[in-house]
Amino acid sequence: MSSPDRAAAFTLSSERHVAFGALITLRLAGQPERRFTRQEAAIVARGLQALATGASREPQIYMSPIASDYDLEARLIGDNLAVTLEGAPSAVLALPEAFALIAELKRAAGIE
Repeated sequence: MSSPDRAAAFTLSSERHVAFGALITLRLAGQPERRFTRQEAAIVARGLQALATGASREPQIYMSPIASDYDLEARLIGDNLAVTLEGAPSAVLALPEAFALIAELKRAAGIE
């Protein structure tokens, strides 16, 4: 789903799960993959967009996806969006990459 020039920053894929239906898998460089239901992907996309555009007064977003073994925590640091996970290196996306991730999450979730 992501374009080749962004492949190092993130990839998204979708698969069918017997219980959850469509699952969207997010892979960020240096971190384990996270799986989201379509609804969770929509929520994460909106939260990341609020951080990246400055529309949120909150400094970070957090989600513990139901179908994933790993939480998602992200915060805006300067002109970058950092996704952190204890015990793993931070995955830092420049804002253009962050907006590309947001757009792809929305498409995968069926909200754009």
